[in-house]
Amino acid sequence: MVAKLFPSSHRLQLVSLTLLLITLLGYFLYTELRLTGGRLGVPLDDAWIHYQFARNLARGHGFSYNPGEATPGSTAPLWTLLLAGVGLFTEDFLIPSLILTALFLLLTTWLTYGLTLELLGPEGKVWAFIAGVGVVITGRMLWAGLAGMETTAFAAASVAAVWAYQRRGLGPLSALLFALGGQLRPEGHALFALAVADTAWARRHTLWQTWPGLISPLLVYALVAAPYTLFSLGTTGHPLPNTFYAKAGSQHFFSLRALRETIAYHWQDNPAAFLLLPMGLIAAASRSRLLVGWLIGLPLLTAIIVDLIWHHGRYTLPLIPFQMIAAALGAAWLAQSRWGRSLIISPAARATFLLLLICLGGAWRLPYWAGMLGHNSNEILEIDVALGHWLAENTPPDAFIAVDDIGAITFLSQRRILDLNGLVSPEMWPIIRGEAEGRPRNEAAARLLSTLEPDYLVIFPLWHWEIATNPIIATPIHRVSVDTHSIIFGQEAFVYQMIWPYRLAAAPQVEMPAYLGSQIKLLGYDFTPPQTTDNLLAITLYWQSISLATEGYDVFIHILDENNQIVTQVDSEPVATLAPTHRWQPGDIIWDPYTLLLPSDLPNGTYRITMGMFLRDSGERLPITHPLANHNALQLTSFSWTTPGNNP
Repeated sequence: MVAKLFPSSHRLQLVSLTLLLITLLGYFLYTELRLTGGRLGVPLDDAWIHYQFARNLARGHGFSYNPGEATPGSTAPLWTLLLAGVGLFTEDFLIPSLILTALFLLLTTWLTYGLTLELLGPEGKVWAFIAGVGVVITGRMLWAGLAGMETTAFAAASVAAVWAYQRRGLGPLSALLFALGGQLRPEGHALFALAVADTAWARRHTLWQTWPGLISPLLVYALVAAPYTLFSLGTTGHPLPNTFYAKAGSQHFFSLRALRETIAYHWQDNPAAFLLLPMGLIAAASRSRLLVGWLIGLPLLTAIIVDLIWHHGRYTLPLIPFQMIAAALGAAWLAQSRWGRSLIISPAARATFLLLLICLGGAWRLPYWAGMLGHNSNEILEIDVALGHWLAENTPPDAFIAVDDIGAITFLSQRRILDLNGLVSPEMWPIIRGEAEGRPRNEAAARLLSTLEPDYLVIFPLWHWEIATNPIIATPIHRVSVDTHSIIFGQEAFVYQMIWPYRLAAAPQVEMPAYLGSQIKLLGYDFTPPQTTDNLLAITLYWQSISLATEGYDVFIHILDENNQIVTQVDSEPVATLAPTHRWQPGDIIWDPYTLLLPSDLPNGTYRITMGMFLRDSGERLPITHPLANHNALQLTSFSWTTPGNNP
């Protein structure tokens, strides 16, 4: 196959590109091991997500993240299938995944060389070599080549598909390659759509006569794309993987920020190649409209789908080979232009000069990206991998865990998880969408998590600060941290043991049914008398929602002396704001604990505890239906207090 695509006259260039790539990957790997203390890792936790899917597939659990729970959470089902093949022989996916990404990067380099040669003809060998070198010396491509992710495989598939399309048009082979790309990244569907549109434009005058020729490529594409699409529809009711619906979402129709960030990444990849890009696009317009459309279209599509770019712009990273092809076309056009021919230097010297510019344009960022690979991998090791090992050693095998980063934690702990970011847990989508629309995330999350009852929360506190900082429900039991902050969300993460406020049933120590308005019922309470050692009084209220509350009510608890004077009190939304009444649904039962600090100089005597609900803005209290209610305050109980050393 290689001999057919690349005649022997091109072998020297391909060998040179291969040796250069191996050398640079070795440099990146050395830098990573130096920064991780000799530990091999991956720079994204997402690689571990693929490992989890692949292990379940290899074990016979189908496309599932929690074994036996089908979910289209893999954005790259073909990559998952490749790793599942590895899983038939070993469940240590790390090294095989790195070998695969490196090999696909090598294949991308060769295909970049071949597509450039296809566009320029036999005389374009030197420019094809320049394009290949541009790919090899791009730091982000080398980072991706050791990431264990599908990025380089998608880059290879998309370049191969465009090359096949360039050679023979839209036929079964090119459609197959486009379809494989679509199973490696959802963006591949957009590339195929561009190819169909380009074909329709090229045949616009004869489309009515030639349209039957489109049936076979469309059928090939549909046959490859249909299984996972039907699986997605059958499990979530949506045609694309979970990840798209969890991550995609923009507050604006078009995000200029996302476009600026994308352009900045590609400029920094290689300023020399970027400056040649406009000339290359002009030169490519008459040779490959698809190449031009993809280079322009994907950044625009990305800016429509998301508001900002993360993970070093990895979703548009597969454009780099096309950028280098366009830069090579621009260099060839510049060298052959009237201005280029007017230079005294020879054509070979002009090509050498442009090759040197491309090399310098990429080489200046190589140390940065080698260091980035090391720091990224170290952060994943210090946070996610460490948490996965700790959970495996310190939690019961049947523990249910809600997590932020799901990859290494799930794979290494082998615990059932709930994904708080919705990548494999679609039940989180309404909460994520609500946050994008400006609704408080943690209130809704607390309600959902209460119904699902995970035993532990493994999170970055800043993402869920209202839950993490609430000592009523969250008790931190383990902490991990890292010194750098280059890829992971936070520099510290915690394991919390949880008590959730929404309950299926209530068993209060004291049953005391009372209605507050027509919407809320008090079922009863638990009471722990105050101790003279710490002056703390604990009381827990049990509520039941009768109907939807249109207002958010605060709870008041007053400690009254014998003269009906308040000696201490608390005013708060239920469960310290995590279970506001406007969030309650009919039938909900809410566990609502309070701790009150008595004054240190509290006189001896008998004290009463009263409670109720009120509107914070107006102070208006909810009417209470109960014989012991007075002025819409319900007396719960009383207690006697004797100050130490002050016995009568």
